Amino acid sequence: MLQKRMKELRLARGLTQNEPASVLRTSREAYSMYENGKRQLSCQGLIQLAQYYGVTTDYLLGLSDDPDGAPKLSSDEEKLLDHFRGCDQRGKRAVLQLSIQQEKESMN
Repeated sequence: MLQKRMKELRLARGLTQNEPASVLRTSREAYSMYENGKRQLSCQGLIQLAQYYGVTTDYLLGLSDDPDGAPKLSSDEEKLLDHFRGCDQRGKRAVLQLSIQQEKESMN
């Protein structure tokens, strides 16, 4: 999956193999071997490519289909999460029970 994603990202951006090769400080020939599965990319190289393309390493490796990683929280979601984290165990249970109750009611 890594090789496929490397190639897809490169082509989607209209790049030749020279550009990502320069990011990895390697030759175009060596980069071609990464894309063709004839050579293994190092962990550091994986990180560099993820940063270069603005995707997660999980996406490059095929562990996720979301290139951006976890979805961003809205400001309301962040406030709720902050409040929840500040609650004691009793408060957390109450919030969860309310959430479950709301979900059940919305399904009816």
